[in-house]
Order: sequence, then C-alpha cells, then structure tokens
Amino acid sequence: MTETWSERNFWPAVWAIALAMLGLRLVFIMVWRADAFSNDYVVTYGDSLFYHAAGNQLADGLGWINPWQYIQTGETVQAADHPPLYIAFLGFWSWLGFEGWVEHMVLTAVWISTPMVIMCGLAGREIGGRRLGIIAALVAALYPNIWAWDGTVLSEPVAMLTVATMVYVAFRFWRRPSMSGAVWMGVVLSFAAFARAELLLMSVLVVMPLVLRVRDWPWRNRLAALVIAGVSSMAVLAPWVAFNLSRFDERVYLSEGFQVTLATSTCDKTYYGDGIGYWNYDCIGGYLDEVGLTRDNSEQPERSKALLDGSLRYIGDHLDRLPVVVAVRWLRIVGLWKPAAQARTDAMLESRNQWVTFVAQASGYVFMALAAVGAAQLRRRRTSIVPLVGPLIAVLITITITFAQNRYRASIEPVVAILAAVALESMVRGWFALRDDPEDQPSPDSVSQTS
Repeated sequence: MTETWSERNFWPAVWAIALAMLGLRLVFIMVWRADAFSNDYVVTYGDSLFYHAAGNQLADGLGWINPWQYIQTGETVQAADHPPLYIAFLGFWSWLGFEGWVEHMVLTAVWISTPMVIMCGLAGREIGGRRLGIIAALVAALYPNIWAWDGTVLSEPVAMLTVATMVYVAFRFWRRPSMSGAVWMGVVLSFAAFARAELLLMSVLVVMPLVLRVRDWPWRNRLAALVIAGVSSMAVLAPWVAFNLSRFDERVYLSEGFQVTLATSTCDKTYYGDGIGYWNYDCIGGYLDEVGLTRDNSEQPERSKALLDGSLRYIGDHLDRLPVVVAVRWLRIVGLWKPAAQARTDAMLESRNQWVTFVAQASGYVFMALAAVGAAQLRRRRTSIVPLVGPLIAVLITITITFAQNRYRASIEPVVAILAAVALESMVRGWFALRDDPEDQPSPDSVSQTS
C-alpha cells in the first residue's frame, strides 16, 4: 500500500504547525500583551498578579504564601488559594532569573502552549490516524479560544495542556490496554488536578469508565488496573497533600479555591439582576463580616469554612431561585447569555484585549458546532468518546455548582479543537473520495472520441 503524505510527514507537519504558531503567539504577546498589566486591577489584585507574584516569591525562598498580603503588609501568610502546578512552573523560571511579566508570558507560550498543540496532534493521531492528528494540531494552533489565553499569566494554558495529554493517554489505553497505560492515566490525572482542582473529576468520568470497560480483560485485571491508576495518582498527589496538612491548623488537601469560588457566586448580586450566573467578589465580604473574620485575625482554612457555611446557608434559603441561576450559568458557558456584555466584562476583569475576547466568543460558536458534528461521527464509527466527554462533564458540574465565565471553558477547549478536527478531517476525506471516485473519471472510449 502506498504511504500517504500525512503518514510520511506527521512529525514534520506537527512541529511546523507548533513552531509557526509559537511565532505568532510571541508576536501577539510582544505587540498586544507586553503592556497589558498596566491595568490597576491586575497590578494590585487579580489572579494574574497572584500567579506572577507567587512564582517570584517561591523563587525567593518565601514558600507558598499569600502574595497579595506579602505585597501589602510584608507578612508571610501560608496560602493554598490555587493548585500548585503553574506557580511551581513560574517559580522555577523566576529562580533562574526570569522574573518579569513578559518573561513569564513568553515562557508559558514556549513551554506550555506549544506542547499543548503537539499533544492535540498526538491525541488526534491516536483517535483517527496521522491525518487527523495533523488537522487537530492545526485547529488547536489556530483556535482563538486557545491562543487567547497566551499572555494572561493565568493557569488556563497549563490546564489545557494537561487535558490534551489526558485525552492522548486515555485513547492510548483504550486502543491498547495495559497496566502501564493505567499508570500513565493516574499520573496525568494528578497533574491535571494540580492545574485546576475540578479536573480531578476525570478520575470517575474518564479513568474509571475506560478501565472497567476493557472487554478483553477479566474483571480481576480491570480492578487491578483501576487500583494501579488510583495508587499512581495518589503517589503524585500525596507530597502536596501532606505538605498542606502540615502547614495549616484546619484540614487542607489540594487547595482552598472552591470555598472562595462558591462564595463569590452565591449572594443576591449573582442570583438576581444583571450579574445572575456570574461572580462578584463583594459576596465574600458579607459572609466574613457575619462571623467577624479578617485576614488579620484568622487563617485561610478558617475563613474558607465560614465562606462555605454561609454559601450553603444562602443556597438553602434560595432553592426556588437555583434552577434559574443554573440555567443562566449553562447559557453563559456556551456564550448564549448576553455574549457581548460578558466578553467586555471578561476582558476588563482579566486584563485581556477586548478584540480578543470578541474574536474568541464569535469563533467559539463555529468550533462548538464542528465539535458536535465530530462527536456524532465518532459515535457512528464506534470510537469511544469517554476521554473527550469526561472533561466536558467536569466543567458542567463545576459551573452548575459555582458560576460560568469564559475562563471555566478554557480547560475543555483542546477537546473542542480535537472534535472539530474530526469533523474537518471527515470533510477532507470526503473530498479525496469524491476526487478519486472512478465513476467521476472519463472512460477510455470518451477519451478516444474527444481526441
């Protein structure tokens, strides 16, 4: 059988796509993002400052502390607001001397966003062959809802990389089940949780279904693989969990971000009016004031408990409103609830270029439609979609409980890109089939008559 172009040139093509898009990302950073952090909100607060400053402070030997409090008062207060992976990444480069905003943006593009494009290509190849892999890498490189996060100094690119890697290792396991494959799924799962805590849900949404559905294995092998995946995951998570348990009086495992996130989405300002289904930081103050807690008189776990208790009490008192709020959250996550207003708000709060948020919002509809087609085609081919649907369900669970904004979609954008690539590859395949259809070729008799 004659080897096709995509079979001969998979790696050159994927590397060319990744490196070309890296060049465009660097232009985007230097032209549009280099001065983005003159925004007062980001410079004095915001998650971008948290990650940037936390990485620098970690490199300076201050440990895992609250960067805002250190900047404002000079106090070193232990913190676990976010999972550690992106902070550790920035801290490593800051330790080497790359401490600036632009340096952190560039290093994220080089070492996180570029490998993410390659991992999408590998996942596509595992799903449907090398041509699909090349198209998946191309879509991941060009999709605005992916590259729009370059230059934000947020953990979204790390989450996208770990999800793309999870899709790849999960499909490898599905195609060629092995105990080593189960180990890899457990390890990658933990790194995904270190990027965004809610991605730990993939343990029951991806890993467990895939392992238990291995038809060629007896049940004892399936259960053994499940145990191996769990042990591998816990082995990676354990040092961080043990470290957190040692430094707080209250129990802290992965991070304390959930309580804050829930609180910001649970008050009158997010259950009624223009902010319904979104978040508002003013919600937090009310819960802490009720019990008299401040940063000066309490530790983070104590405040987190107060926020959780207050949020759950508010939800219980407004159960009749909850279905409406959840419905709006679902509409927001797919860009169907006041999309222009949300794009403007996201741009302001995250110090993103407004034109970028509008381009990402508009392109999202096209790529989501293609992704839906791609998912249907995989089902018709009897290809498992569990590794692709699992992250989607994890995000839906998260926004149902908390709130919806474009950031919460970021971790599943590689899934959207891969599924969209499936639809596009089918179009390419159809075009080749039509081009090479013998019935469309002129017959020898007709050729001789015309000559």
